[in-house]
Amino acid sequence: MKRNQHTPPKTKNITASYKTPVIDQLLGRTTLEWTCDDGSEESLQASLRFTDYEGNMPSTYSVMRLPYIFKTWMQSRRSPILAEPVPFIVMDAIRFLENIVKPGMTVVEAGGGNSSLWFLERNTMVTTYEHSSDWAGFIQKTVRENPLRFHEKNFNIKVMQGQSAIADMALIPDQSLDIVLVDCMNDFTRRNDCMEVLMSKVKKGGWMVLDNSDNPVNWVGADLLKGKEMRRFSGFAPMGLFVCQTTFWKM
Repeated sequence: MKRNQHTPPKTKNITASYKTPVIDQLLGRTTLEWTCDDGSEESLQASLRFTDYEGNMPSTYSVMRLPYIFKTWMQSRRSPILAEPVPFIVMDAIRFLENIVKPGMTVVEAGGGNSSLWFLERNTMVTTYEHSSDWAGFIQKTVRENPLRFHEKNFNIKVMQGQSAIADMALIPDQSLDIVLVDCMNDFTRRNDCMEVLMSKVKKGGWMVLDNSDNPVNWVGADLLKGKEMRRFSGFAPMGLFVCQTTFWKM
């Protein structure tokens, strides 16, 4: 499936559903439906056990890592924070990110969790925007209980959502960030808005990262960076048994 076959929504969200619950859940066959800004209706269906929403098959590396992915999925059923935290992005994207991240880098996340802890373990300066006060408190508790491991002094989590979060992001000095990871819930803070406001905040040579870039709800944000050096990864991610996509742009 090519992106130009569909018109993505700019301001509206997408609904996801299983039309035949048991079979569709087994296959990960998910139907997306949305209303375009001009009022027309669009839909897209993908079997996410086998491809991402754009029809890309999972990478060989992520398939080989399925035993680990299943292990983290089992761990996440017991606790949302893993014993060894990792970002909830494609396995290949984690490997790529590991080669980018250096101690002392400045990171902003839209949406926090295991990724926040993963960045903190690498002694980066992390600011996280998170809509849920309960989830933010859980992350903060984990950091406070392990202050040396997670470099507590390097962490700033802001419980904000929607236009309040976007307005606060706009106050970040231009070209001051090394890495931006956009992985928030669109129901609370739209990833497209985050991409638009944060792209000018990244240093030359820094990286913008958008998770679930295959989902049409995020295409408008991805299109803002057309022409930039890009690395796109499709495959399985920790804690999930579905194929997804993560995209990096070098600024």
